[in-house]
Amino acid sequence: MTLCRGSLQIAALLSTIVVTSSLGAQEPGQNPDSAVGYAPTVTTPPPAAQAPAAVPYAPPSPTAGRTVAEALGFIDVIPVRGAERIRSELESAKAAEREADARISEIGSQRSQTKAMVEVRKQEVSTVEARIKLADKQKQEGDKTALEAEKKVVERQKQFLERREALHGAELDQAKAAKQLGRSEQKALEVELQLAGRREDRANVVGVDATATLRHDEVIRELERKTLEAQRQRAEAAKDVASRDQDIAKRRLDLYQAQRAASGSR
Repeated sequence: MTLCRGSLQIAALLSTIVVTSSLGAQEPGQNPDSAVGYAPTVTTPPPAAQAPAAVPYAPPSPTAGRTVAEALGFIDVIPVRGAERIRSELESAKAAEREADARISEIGSQRSQTKAMVEVRKQEVSTVEARIKLADKQKQEGDKTALEAEKKVVERQKQFLERREALHGAELDQAKAAKQLGRSEQKALEVELQLAGRREDRANVVGVDATATLRHDEVIRELERKTLEAQRQRAEAAKDVASRDQDIAKRRLDLYQAQRAASGSR
């Protein structure tokens, strides 16, 4: 009885050793149902790529890559014109001055003639007035009436000639103003022609010779100033001519009316 119990204990001990050895030889992870000696493998995921930091939106600068002049929309205050066109206008201005000189001479001669005719009519009026006084003194009523009618005719003629002389004076002033306009026009065009030439010279060196470009820029700015000043003077001269034209138009209307009266028309 005692021997059997000992045999059973030895058998149980051997079974325990066999089971234990079997479990110790088993690699971890081969038997997921075993709770002893199993250590699950933990796979660490690779780090995610870091997203770039957000950059706040900034609109492009209006002056980026451009000069201040380009950004503000600078323009050529004096528009670029071809030299040939300027020369053509210059010749026209010279011709206008010559024409004004011719008109000054012609109108001056007409005015002198008209003045002489006015003086003649003044003498005639004086002579008629003297005859009227004589007829009145001699009680010659018929002669007196005829002489008074003659006096009115001569006075109307004198008035017409006076207005004609005034018109000639206005035309003479207008011709002188036109001559001044021609001179102002020539001055403005001559300076503009220099400006056009300098602009062309600058275009040939820009991007090639920085020093020459800066030198041309300085000269161009000065020529632009002179051109603008000359153009302002030309505008003033043109304004004066326009004012003279208005005066001539008024005097011609007065002369028209005086001429109708002198011819006996109403």
